[in-house]
Amino acid sequence: MQIDELDRKILQRLKDNGRISFVTLADELGVSEGTIRKRVRKLEENEVLNITGVTDPFKIGLDTVAFIWLKIERSRLESVINELSQIEQIRYLVITTGTYDAVAMAVLPNRERLIQLLNKQLGQIPGVQGTETSIVLEIHKQVYDWSPFDQDAQLGGEVDGTSS
Repeated sequence: MQIDELDRKILQRLKDNGRISFVTLADELGVSEGTIRKRVRKLEENEVLNITGVTDPFKIGLDTVAFIWLKIERSRLESVINELSQIEQIRYLVITTGTYDAVAMAVLPNRERLIQLLNKQLGQIPGVQGTETSIVLEIHKQVYDWSPFDQDAQLGGEVDGTSS
């Protein structure tokens, strides 16, 4: 999907205020509300945009946040990732370079549930060769309102081949 200037403006305004109405957004950008609605729907359908509420797990009673570093048998990487993706408590999952093949972030109500996740779920997945777990003690920065367009402007670079 090509992102044009209107899409960039929509994304920037939604980054600043994810609750802004389509009518207000249309007025600010000088287009119709229908145009905004169609553009946002297209951005969502193409998985460029996902509008969601973000919570601090510690403030809602989920007292255990852990990063789980996984060593995975190379021939089973895809199947392990697919299985890990199905585990509800895993909120973030990436394939990495370096010592570990993947990193998962799990959010759970307590450490007992973490032990169950590690031993009864992850330990049973064929291809998982080992794990190392780091428990999050405090969250000091959790940013979801970033934009690649902000970074481009700060660096004086280009996005999609166009100068800022």
